[in-house]
Order: sequence, then C-alpha cells, then structure tokens
Amino acid sequence: MKRILMLAAAAICLCGPSLSAQQVTINEKSLLNKIERSDADIANPKKSGKASTWIHRGEVFYEVATAVSKHLYDGIDVVTLTTLFGEPTAAEVVELNGKVYTKGIFPYMDIYLDELAIPVAWIMTKEIYPGALQKSVEAYEKAYELDGNNQKTAEKVNEGLKQAYDEYSKTGALYFPLGMYEEAGNMFISAYEVAQMPGATISEADLYSLLHDAGLAFMLAQKYPQSIEYLTAAEKISAGNADISDPEIYYLIYHAYRGNAMADPNAIQTAKQYLEKGMAMYPTDSKIIESLSEAYVFLGENPDNILTIVQQAAESDPTNADMWSALGVLYVSNNEYDKAIEAFTKMAELVPDSYVANNNLGIVYIKQAEAILEDVNSRAATFATQDEYDAELNKAFQVYAKAVPYLEKAYASDPTNVGTVELLKNVTFRIRDLDGMMAKYEKYNALFKSMTGGAQ
Repeated sequence: MKRILMLAAAAICLCGPSLSAQQVTINEKSLLNKIERSDADIANPKKSGKASTWIHRGEVFYEVATAVSKHLYDGIDVVTLTTLFGEPTAAEVVELNGKVYTKGIFPYMDIYLDELAIPVAWIMTKEIYPGALQKSVEAYEKAYELDGNNQKTAEKVNEGLKQAYDEYSKTGALYFPLGMYEEAGNMFISAYEVAQMPGATISEADLYSLLHDAGLAFMLAQKYPQSIEYLTAAEKISAGNADISDPEIYYLIYHAYRGNAMADPNAIQTAKQYLEKGMAMYPTDSKIIESLSEAYVFLGENPDNILTIVQQAAESDPTNADMWSALGVLYVSNNEYDKAIEAFTKMAELVPDSYVANNNLGIVYIKQAEAILEDVNSRAATFATQDEYDAELNKAFQVYAKAVPYLEKAYASDPTNVGTVELLKNVTFRIRDLDGMMAKYEKYNALFKSMTGGAQ
C-alpha cells in the first residue's frame, strides 16, 4: 500500500480551503453551451485544421469534467464541504472494505466520512457530459497530430494531457479506501494510457507507480490476469531504471500469479522465475525469500537451494516472524518436523495471536503424529504383546494432543475458518479416549455442522 498512499497524497489537489469559500454553483447550461460551440468549431473546415481549435476543445471538456471535483481536495473538512455544496440530500451508514462510513449523498457525488466525520473519499455519481475527460484527451491528441512539432502547441498539449492524467490518477486513489479495487485499477490504467500518448511527458518513476498501483488494485479485486499484466510491466520499467528500487514488485507479482494458478498451470513456475530475479537484486528481502520458499514447496522442488539463505536470514534478523515462517515451511517440506516446530514456535513467540503461526504448529504436530503412527503400523507384526503395541500408539496420540491448543488459538484468531474447525474435529475424535478430548470433539463437531449446514 505504500505507493498507493504516496499517489493519493501527490495526486489530489492540495489547494486548501479559502476563508471566503462560497457555495459552488454548477451552471450546466453554460458548460454544455461551450461544448456546442466547440462542436461547431470542429465542424467548420476553416477551424478544424487548426491545433488551437482542438486545444480549446480539450480545455472545455476538462472544465466540464472537473466542474465539481476541482472544489474537492485532500484534507477538506465537513464545515467547508457543506459551505461549498450545502447539506446532503440524504445520508446513510454503509460498510465498505470492512469499515463503517457515513455516506453523504449530494447532487453530483457521494462523500464518505469516517467514524471521526472526516471525509476520506468522494465518488462522482453524475457527469455533466458523460465521458468529458476522455473527450478532453482525444482533443489534445488531435491537436498534437496537427501541430505537434510546434513548441507552443506541444507545451499546451503536454499541459492538458498532464491534467487529465492527474484527474484519472486522483480518481483511482479515491476508490482505494472504499475497497472499490477494480474501479481504481481502471482509473489508473486510463491515466497510464494518457501517459503513453504522443505529446505526454510523464516520468518513468510516475509510470512505474501507476502500473504498480493498477496491478495491486486488480490483484485485490481478484482480477489476476490484469494484475499480472500491469505488475510485470512495472517490473520491466524498474529493472531498466537504476533509480527505481522496489523489491515489493516481485512479491506482488508472485501473489498475482499464485492467484491465477487455477487458470494457469504454469503460473507458480513463472512466478518463481520473477522471485529468483528479485532475489538476485535484493538478496536479503524477507518477503521475496518467504515467497520463494513457498514457491519451491508448492512446486515440489528441492528446497535445499534456498534453505541456507533462509536460515541465515532468520539468524541475522531473529525478530522477523516471516523468516521463521518461511523456515518452518521449508523444514516441513523436508519432513524435518522437530525443526519446523522450533521455527514456528519462534514465530508464535513473536506474534502470539498469529493465525498462521498457531495453525502451522497444529498442522506440524499432526504430521509428526501421523509419521509416528505410520511407523508403528508398519512394525505391527513385530510387537510381542498388544500392550507393547498400544504403548507405541499412545506416543502418536500424545503428539496429536499437542496440536489441539495451537489449533484452538488459531480458531480464536479466525473463528470463521471452517478448515481449522474441521482439523480440531478430526484430531479430537482420533484421540477421544484421552482426558477431555471427547468433550472437545463434541464441541467442534457441532460447530463444524453449524458452519457447513450439517455436512460431515
């Protein structure tokens, strides 16, 4: 989220409220008349061949597109808001992206206030002229086509396209806090398309941030092919520009490909190649190391290639919970359960309420118990007595029992996770003869049924 927050701060107009702010009046008729006059100009053969006609048209459509939004800015307060636009016609409480907002409904936009009554976003709901901003862009494109070699024309076109670029970027940033990620991504891509037009001069750093944010938005919207397209395009820019340093891009690319793994059987393999490239550039980045460890395990490849790197990273940064998690995953893939338990225990010490740490500890103890059980059963014919056999089985049951408190902590961290409840149900049933486990089985069996509609 780092870059999206930077974009929001940079893109939104920071003009600040005026002490003499007066209520905004939108004269739609006047604005539409300007468009009509511009339509007449471009229909006139004597004017349509002049770049100035199209530059003026770009200015007109930009004025129409931003007639309302130009009065809104980052940090606006409710008093200024109502001074400018009056009282909302209606208001309602809504929950978006896990947060509760009060939505003020105004004639041209909805404005969202947080629990402190601070405006955090606004979404335009009515356009004076649909598609006015794109019309502005098209007009500047035509002006550049006619007279782009003229310095004055080129400067005017660049200025106009930059304004459109900023407006699209600003709008994308406003969608983000509301969890409207696909809408945000579409706005960022509209801005990117403007930046790619002849006559626009946008820095590579800005283009990188824009593609990064578009890719992130589409990933959060679970639109993984689009996310992959824009994140990899951002990576291509950063790889060729020494001034852009952002290891996060490789982590994001991995997660975009992982999200698309059901549709693309080669997704994780491709993602691994990006992670290996990222590790070569950022050999100590914890997120890249953790993701690469996960990719090796997912692909069933020999984790020894990265195990030493992860061990060294965990030892050099022992307070990094993610490194202990990655190390634990690698040990599990090697069936080194004691070492995995040690790694996940250290993670749990750092983040005691972590679902991942506690759930993984529970799972490793289950795997360890199953390995013991398999070994005992493979030697069943060698035991002299039933008591000897039962004593060996009890060793596995005691290890199963160690999983229960960790799975219960995981369930407490995420009580909606039916997978954890199912594990608790199955494990406690298996060791139901141990003290207190039958009661736990009955509890988690009933809970599992309630969560799955009675499924077994």
